[in-house]
Amino acid sequence: MIFLQTILMAILQGVTEFLPVSSSGHLAFLNLLFTQFGFEEIEEQILLEIILHFASLFAILCYYWRHVFRMLLGNDMHLLKMLFIGTIPVGIVGILAKVFFESEFEQLLKSVQVTGAMMLVTSVLLLFAQKMSRRDPKEMHKLGLRRNLKTLSGLRAFGIGCVQALAVLPGLSRSGSTITAGLFSGLKRQDAGTFSFLLAIPAIGAAGGVELLKLLKDGVPESIGTLPLLASFIVCFIVSLISLSLLVRILRTRCLGYFAIYLIPVGILMLILAP
Repeated sequence: MIFLQTILMAILQGVTEFLPVSSSGHLAFLNLLFTQFGFEEIEEQILLEIILHFASLFAILCYYWRHVFRMLLGNDMHLLKMLFIGTIPVGIVGILAKVFFESEFEQLLKSVQVTGAMMLVTSVLLLFAQKMSRRDPKEMHKLGLRRNLKTLSGLRAFGIGCVQALAVLPGLSRSGSTITAGLFSGLKRQDAGTFSFLLAIPAIGAAGGVELLKLLKDGVPESIGTLPLLASFIVCFIVSLISLSLLVRILRTRCLGYFAIYLIPVGILMLILAP
């Protein structure tokens, strides 16, 4: 049953990683359902989630390969600089959590109550994003809020990065919160989405790299096994790529506020079912 559970988690991660509904929150909800229906609990849940996030990272690299190559070749140093600045907050939070609060942080990630509450917070952010995206472009231009990736300042990139650092909380959507922060900074919807997804590369890459080093050192835990991890990685990569392309299309034509309608009952249900 572990194999089936990991595949289901891979599909769910791929669907929810880029949609602003919190992948970590949904994985916690799925694990809650597993226990409710008598399935065996996955002991290495956090390891599996990071491997799945790593699969989503490869989907970002494949989808935004042009941006990545331009930065690697030195043709878009401004964007590279903004991404570096935006990564500083989550790097600080990650180091502090790993060095000083590792056990507390792991317990926090498993908290169903925190996950449900943060899903409700995400719904509020998405409703705010909907309001921001509907502002008159002429009004935003007069206020100096009509920006693109080439005119994004370091201070605003750092602010978006601070929001990403808060999104380590389970249930608080990283994409939803950072896209909202990008819209608040004056970025257009598509540019806010692009910056949000590119900003995930160093954050997910660092966390995934640490876990890969751990796997090379300690080996694959027997409670999961190599085949389920490999299969879930491949499945998650394919589904993530489809999900990312879908959200990019949504950002071009519609607002993210509609996802709040879905998150509110899910968050309330998690709070009710929480042990």
